[in-house]
Amino acid sequence: MSEKKSILIGCDDTTLLTKVLNILSIISDFTFSIVSVSRVVDLNTTAKSLNPDLIILCFKKNTPIICDANFNSNKKETPILCLTRSYECESLCWSKNCIVFTYPYNHINNTDFFIYRIQSIFLLKKTETKIKPVESFTESAFQKNECNTRELSHYVMELDQKVEVLLKVKERISYLYPNVDDCTRTELMSIVNSIKTVANDTKLWDDFKIYFEQSNPNFLLALAQKHPSLSSKDLKYCCYIKMNMSNNDITNLLGINQESVRTHKYRLKKKLTLEKEQDIISYLRTVS
Repeated sequence: MSEKKSILIGCDDTTLLTKVLNILSIISDFTFSIVSVSRVVDLNTTAKSLNPDLIILCFKKNTPIICDANFNSNKKETPILCLTRSYECESLCWSKNCIVFTYPYNHINNTDFFIYRIQSIFLLKKTETKIKPVESFTESAFQKNECNTRELSHYVMELDQKVEVLLKVKERISYLYPNVDDCTRTELMSIVNSIKTVANDTKLWDDFKIYFEQSNPNFLLALAQKHPSLSSKDLKYCCYIKMNMSNNDITNLLGINQESVRTHKYRLKKKLTLEKEQDIISYLRTVS
């Protein structure tokens, strides 16, 4: 059975991203959970939420990203694979806080070489894990919970990405709709209705709850019993806070803007009967 690995790809070139994804799809040693971002501003928040096993950087300028303290401060144990251009190879100045591997951009079509580089990185991580000292029971339990939370974050982010893709397809169809014949228009409307059904499917929330409760048993039940006025959206928000998700992540997952997130948080604190100075994150951590 292949190991499951998580990869975060930062890439501002659609063609290059497609090549990287195609190469990853043929690696049989591992099963990959992949999240990609096209903007540098989204890279750090996504990395914090997912805590990936590997970060692949394919931006036109990778050096400023790696040297950015906000990015590299928490990346000491996360290997980074950079696809470097010729002008970067001549003046690389990586941060000492990161584990950085490079791969020449002009060799991206050498599939076997690229696969070998990725396999080597994971092999090094596996070897490092084996020689770690024996952990205490408390440390082991904490790391297990961290691992469960990370997997759950993967699930949520992947689910959000799938819904986002569906909505983009729906938007594209709306542009084509006026310019086709009646028969094609009927087919397009059928596709749109299917997308609406999937995007708004409450079963997605039910699946999420099952997955979430494996890592946080009795949390939702205890929270609902203690605060029966909480809505389904309130409960989702509490789950995301419990998972240490940032305001940006919650903005994307709930489909609301930053101001709405702050307003929702304020109203949620009132429903939880918390004092103004009380921290909602600390409170939710006490709920079991």
